[in-house]
Amino acid sequence: MTFSIDRPRDISAALARARRAIESAGGYLQGDETSGRIAVVGVEGSYEVGSRVQISITKKPFIYPAFAVENQVRAYFQGA
Repeated sequence: MTFSIDRPRDISAALARARRAIESAGGYLQGDETSGRIAVVGVEGSYEVGSRVQISITKKPFIYPAFAVENQVRAYFQGA
């Protein structure tokens, strides 16, 4: 599953917020302002930053609906 979000004006601050939120949920975000990997509650994926932030989910628990995973990952990256 792949989706994209608008690139935040301050990508460094957005990634710092996402990292804190993901780590508080027991996961990790490894990477920088160009690309990285995420893992949290059984969900794994990667991101690439260009004119938009492209997020690819490579693993998710079968019982988690795709829309719920996408919404939560969006929230991490958009600071919601």
